[in-house]
Amino acid sequence: MYRESETIEKKSSFSAWKEIVVSLTAFANKKGGKVVVGLDERGNPTGLSIGKDALEDLANKIKMHTDPVLYPSINVKTFGPGEIVEIEIPESDNKPVFAFEKAYVRVGKANQKLSATEIRDLVKRYTLPDYDQRVLARNVKALHLDTAAIRRLNETAFRFGKIPESRILEKLAVLKKGQLTNAGYLCFTKENNLLPNAVIKCARFKGKTMVRFLDMKDFKGNLIVAVGDVLAFIRRHISMGVGIGAKPVRKERWDYPLEALREAVVNAIVHRDYTDPGNIQVRIFDDRLEIWSPGLLPKELNIKSLFSENRSIPRNRSLAGIFHDVGLIEGWGTGFQRMLDGCAVNGNPRPELKEMAGAFVVKFIRRPDVEGTSGGINEGISEGISGGVNEGINQLWEFIRKNPGKRVVEISAALNIPAKTIERWLKKLKEQGRIIFTGSRKTGGYFVC
Repeated sequence: MYRESETIEKKSSFSAWKEIVVSLTAFANKKGGKVVVGLDERGNPTGLSIGKDALEDLANKIKMHTDPVLYPSINVKTFGPGEIVEIEIPESDNKPVFAFEKAYVRVGKANQKLSATEIRDLVKRYTLPDYDQRVLARNVKALHLDTAAIRRLNETAFRFGKIPESRILEKLAVLKKGQLTNAGYLCFTKENNLLPNAVIKCARFKGKTMVRFLDMKDFKGNLIVAVGDVLAFIRRHISMGVGIGAKPVRKERWDYPLEALREAVVNAIVHRDYTDPGNIQVRIFDDRLEIWSPGLLPKELNIKSLFSENRSIPRNRSLAGIFHDVGLIEGWGTGFQRMLDGCAVNGNPRPELKEMAGAFVVKFIRRPDVEGTSGGINEGISEGISGGVNEGINQLWEFIRKNPGKRVVEISAALNIPAKTIERWLKKLKEQGRIIFTGSRKTGGYFVC
């Protein structure tokens, strides 16, 4: 039942209290663990005698000799004819933890003393601000920010009034003493040339394996624009079928629910681990679509309950705040539920969530072909009925992508297309999850998503 490992240590009695304290700090500096008192090396009970004040005395010794102070869970349990004591500690959020002024880490079944270099590395890692709140060691004037986009977003989303772009960035807490944070750079740069791991990679493969590329694209623009660009790439490489149901109503469905894909893309961008050198990858195959996001889930979340529990633990709080302000996330942890609902409505199987090779992966399964939507029938209907309309809708989407924040009147005048036609096409784009309207009715405008 109790075998010593990287998370379990056995001690026969409280006389080994110093070793118990060392083991607890070693666990705290790794993945957490448990010291079981009252068992010999073979795992047999030693007939532990628990004195009146034994547990309180142990807790005080742990408190006196750990820095930062550890507060483990201490529980007495019946084990065979006797009793044992389980002392459990989670992984510490404040590393390194010291015992008797020395730091240890659990490696296999042993506690190893950390070297001075290892201690410095831990201190540096756990005292740095979150990645998105770290500042770039460059003057903001040399970063080629998209000032026009900053002004548009201020008019439609941030609403700080008519102030310079630098003041907008300061109010967003991404410009500090003339230096821009990583979040500010990633959200407002024209092109990302400084943080290569934040480039998003998309690829369409032939068949069901990563052997042959049909198309690939790296998106180096800012992350707000990247959401729309990535979704546009996906739409180019998936199909939309048109079928006639029991009632004479045309039904248009993509291979995958666009709103669910949007949720997964935004989730990957906002919640990935930017200290990981890897890139977000969108992999499109004949039978599935996968979105790989570097970094594992926060330890507070259970991958098995993501579809049923609505909880948001943003890894990048500054980045999440900006995405919330511009309307790309809502901050209540309901994104996974919307993915699930979107797949159900669109006729796709339940999406699969996995942690693989240090990444969080969302896999969408292509929906089965439905009668009347495949092969030549689908092509004929798509071309004959909606070809011209789709061309106009795509032209409208491209205009919005290049000119975000415009209203119906402005779009109609620029494209020389009647406002009523523009409104119909806008409605279709919103139903497809390709655009959003941000801001009030009087001053808001349309943006790609």
